[in-house]
Amino acid sequence: MLMEARGLLLRGWSKGAQARDGRGQIVNAWSGDAASWSLVGALLASWQRHDDKLDEDFVAHSAEARALSEATQALARTTGTLALDSWNDAPERTRSDVIAAIDRGLSLLHADTAEAV
Repeated sequence: MLMEARGLLLRGWSKGAQARDGRGQIVNAWSGDAASWSLVGALLASWQRHDDKLDEDFVAHSAEARALSEATQALARTTGTLALDSWNDAPERTRSDVIAAIDRGLSLLHADTAEAV
């Protein structure tokens, strides 16, 4: 999920809205019109895309919800806050900061997975 969110953010990054279309108008993060995303918006878009593919499969839905939770917790650790929207929208924040936070989150998740084995 974090890798997919990272890919979305590389396509376009948004401040002040979870997603914007190509004209800069606010849209739902999972909208087909979205062209840029905030950190949370990219996570929601990634989750929604996976969730739509689950066809009422409760086990798969639970796994995706757990993956969203784990991604959010990893990002809270790398950013120092659960307020990811506010962190993303801080005046000094750059897309490079957001991508770096995701990269650190991916490292944390891989380390946690390795320790569990």
